[in-house]
Amino acid sequence: MYGKLTMRSTFSRILQNIGLGMVGVAVCVNVAVADEDSGGRRDLDRVFIIMMENHGFDQVIGPLVNPNDTGNPGAPLLTPFITKLAMTQGLGTFYFGTTHPSLPNYLASVAGDFFGVQDDNDSCWATPVTSLPCHNFKAATIVDQLEAKNISWEALMESAPSVGYRGSRYPAAPMQKLYAQKHNPFVYFDNIVNNPSRLAKIRPFDLTAFKMELGHPNQMARYVYIAPNQCNDQHGTGGTIPAGSADCSTDTLTLAAGDKFLETIVPAITSSPSFTGRSAIFIVWDENDFSGQLSCCGPNPTGVGGGHVAGIVVTKNGKPRKSATPADHYSLLATIEDGFNLPRLANAKTANTLWDLFPDSSDE
Repeated sequence: MYGKLTMRSTFSRILQNIGLGMVGVAVCVNVAVADEDSGGRRDLDRVFIIMMENHGFDQVIGPLVNPNDTGNPGAPLLTPFITKLAMTQGLGTFYFGTTHPSLPNYLASVAGDFFGVQDDNDSCWATPVTSLPCHNFKAATIVDQLEAKNISWEALMESAPSVGYRGSRYPAAPMQKLYAQKHNPFVYFDNIVNNPSRLAKIRPFDLTAFKMELGHPNQMARYVYIAPNQCNDQHGTGGTIPAGSADCSTDTLTLAAGDKFLETIVPAITSSPSFTGRSAIFIVWDENDFSGQLSCCGPNPTGVGGGHVAGIVVTKNGKPRKSATPADHYSLLATIEDGFNLPRLANAKTANTLWDLFPDSSDE
């Protein structure tokens, strides 16, 4: 009940800020609460995962440009697009990072386990390895499951300089670090890095090429994992900013950059022929950057949770839905595995799913 009361108050203020008015506030909030315990579809033909970074729930949904302007219902929002998605699509209000820092959360999202990792160190396949101990895992991932069922996949890493890139970062210091290997879980698994055909599916993200790919659903991969660069994922960057690059040296600039990135890529996906009534975009934040250590759902031998973050599910006929069912990155993996009729991996076996954020079949 505490969660419902808090969220109802928050939703009312936010919905006013995105211009729905008080009538819209009442309708949307009531629908969201009423739909909370119902479940949507259980089969998927295509999924897009967009992994954002290092911010808690309240930092990305409804923050004001001027935090002192809380009394003004028309005050501009710092993340208007993310906030609008949260209010008009499926929103997990009790979604949590698995642990801290970033890397183990990415591992959990593809393997159902973070293998006790509590650092952002390089893959042992990095060229060169710049941090020790390095990590490499002989474990199954969703890639193994997808290929066993002939389901196509790709991992798109923004600002990576080449296909199958194994460097720790790009560009090199002192330039701002945009690509970070710790946000690419695929290159930590031996049976991906040592398989040239798999490594070739880990490609730089390019918006123009991506839009062209979306226009050909028969060729578009069915599982698409997107890691924006460290400016566009709301992580933030340091170092020298090259000409033509965005400045993400402050948290305000970084939050706005992530919102703009999603405002570009989400409509590109949803308006394309590749996005059907059985497609979904999962937008999640890896962890809340140590501003909290709450967790849920699965075994966590480290005792360190990743904190309260946002989990958003975008569907073609999405409606305002929220769920307070505890969920985390194991839930993300479990939902996708169920949707593709795959067995669940590791801690995903017992995870709650995100199906209650999907529209019912009668809505489609």
